[in-house]
Amino acid sequence: MEQTVEETERVRTGEGQTVVGDAPSAPPITARPATSEKPTSEKPVPRTGGRALTADFVRVVLFAGVVIAHSVSGINTSPDVLRSAQLVGTLLHVTRYGFVAVTLFVLVLSMRGRTMRPVQFWRRRFGLIVAPYLVWTVVYAVSDHLLIADDPFPGVGQFFEDLGWSVVAGTGKYQLYFLLISMQIYLFFPVISWILERTIRHPWLVLAGAAAIQILTFVIYQWLPRPSGSAWDQVYEHAWKTLPMYTLFVAIGGLTALHLDQVQSWLRAHVVSVVSACVLGTAASIAVYLWMTEPGEVPWQATTPWNPSLLLWLVSGVVLLWLAAMGWDALRVGGRKVGARAVSYATIRAFGVFAVHPLILDILNRVGFTPDLYEWFPRSAATRSTVLVIVVLALSLIAVDLLLRTPAAKWLVARDRIPLRRKAALQKKAPMQKKAPMQKKAPMQKKAR
Repeated sequence: MEQTVEETERVRTGEGQTVVGDAPSAPPITARPATSEKPTSEKPVPRTGGRALTADFVRVVLFAGVVIAHSVSGINTSPDVLRSAQLVGTLLHVTRYGFVAVTLFVLVLSMRGRTMRPVQFWRRRFGLIVAPYLVWTVVYAVSDHLLIADDPFPGVGQFFEDLGWSVVAGTGKYQLYFLLISMQIYLFFPVISWILERTIRHPWLVLAGAAAIQILTFVIYQWLPRPSGSAWDQVYEHAWKTLPMYTLFVAIGGLTALHLDQVQSWLRAHVVSVVSACVLGTAASIAVYLWMTEPGEVPWQATTPWNPSLLLWLVSGVVLLWLAAMGWDALRVGGRKVGARAVSYATIRAFGVFAVHPLILDILNRVGFTPDLYEWFPRSAATRSTVLVIVVLALSLIAVDLLLRTPAAKWLVARDRIPLRRKAALQKKAPMQKKAPMQKKAPMQKKAR
């Protein structure tokens, strides 16, 4: 989530279009661990494959998935729909793992051909994400007490103590933890890139090792008994926000960027087999969920994002989404720009929607809109969920558009401010063309008499 969480380092052309080239499969990786060598100047990212919005398409879909997950789980809590609603929320855990994969993909791809010392890299990346993280943590620290029932303001000392802990632990709101994961990706990216460069000829070995770490963390969290003690309680409460829980998807994103041509060619050549395997993996994860649950009774073990049986769906979901993005991008490159403007529009606003949508949900609940949906659609969870998702997305986009016009746009939505009168601003920036000086007419020669 690299705006957010996720914004990413990308080359832009035209009116805000994102450029991510389909470059060679074995590029030099650049954010290296510190050495005694002098830092070299940044080189432009080579553009060898034209404009490709595949990563942006994936990111936009994932951000929409986050809004859907929180909307569905927030409105469907009655026993008659609990099982189905929790299934939707469980499957949408794919968003967090997909964000990690696409963040690594964009980072590795955008750093191709550049040499940047870690301090340079950290200054740039953390500069994009730390301020929005702090601002939204403070916003939710205040708004939760104003909008959520039975949550009055504590004393001043307690408020700032809670605020400090929220900053450290990523508990300001239920979606902000992912910004901590993004910061860890930035922190360790020089090491990750060094490992990927040293093992560039052994991608399957890297993938196998990452999968082993991923499965181990899932098994520890899901099945092994927890050690007793308050210290261990704190470790288990927050260790799932650390990078080892996402190792496989770090590898998937990084390796896909390194071997992009080979990966996409292989996927195209085996699309039927890949889709069939993904469908089977998805079905297996759903079957385990249904086996672990009953109508009106959903144990927490069935819905955890680290359930080992869910890993089949998590990988399948990321692969299927990437295939869909490849198909969409192929249409775009072929001249059928289906939704290209919508993706570009949503890409600029995606992080803002990620940040603001819980506030919109709290406001809708406070004013009674969410409870009213139960009265309007008492027998259709799908209808009231769809209405809520549409309203939340629409209001979030409106809020983000307003925030983009403020001087604090970078602090709030991690984007440069969009002037209120954009056309006029562009005209002012355009250099004035000087008129060519008028040539003096040659003096008329008198006709000879």
